[in-house]
Amino acid sequence: AGRLTIGDQAITVTNAITVDQANLLTATTSGVVTATIATTETVTELATLNADGGNNDLTIVIRAADATACTAAQLNTINDATSVAVDLTNVTALAASSLADLGILATAIGNNEFSNDSGLTTIAVSDTTIDATTLATRIDSYDAINGGATTNMTLPSGAIINVDANEVDHMLADESAGRLTIGDQDITVTNAITVDQANLLDATTTGTVTASITTTETVDKL
Repeated sequence: AGRLTIGDQAITVTNAITVDQANLLTATTSGVVTATIATTETVTELATLNADGGNNDLTIVIRAADATACTAAQLNTINDATSVAVDLTNVTALAASSLADLGILATAIGNNEFSNDSGLTTIAVSDTTIDATTLATRIDSYDAINGGATTNMTLPSGAIINVDANEVDHMLADESAGRLTIGDQDITVTNAITVDQANLLDATTTGTVTASITTTETVDKL
């Protein structure tokens, strides 16, 4: 209506607002918008907040109804919209998320860009081709975030796990400890493994195990 000009003014809002209202305010001014986002907003809606490099002070709590619906990509996007630590009190699991997005999220959590973040019990990995080294790093990161408790990583059905021979024992240990679920994934091993390792891999998955057996194994062992 042209009755008010807002350009670089800071705006402080009393009482909670919607994502749509927040986006209109942040588009109106280059100043800092300080507000609380209503906890009725879904994580999908929260992920549409204007990303401004964290210039605005938006207090955001992921609602309980989205306890297991968030993805790492969504949380990273939400984090980009505020300088205030995003509250993950209600979040107990992450839905299908790439290892790359999980790495970004883990770094942000380590930098205290999220709060109350130690309740993650299950993380669904979305990658269909998985590097075992990266996977092991993510498992270790989220167990540390979870205060040393076990966070179980699940993998897509039929995914391919690429693992080096010297990482096989670590991967199997994670699986035995409930930190990783392997069911029907294909496993491709680089470098030779023992018969015992091959048997353990075969018992772990109904998928195909592709590997070379070390030539030091006896015919009786084979």
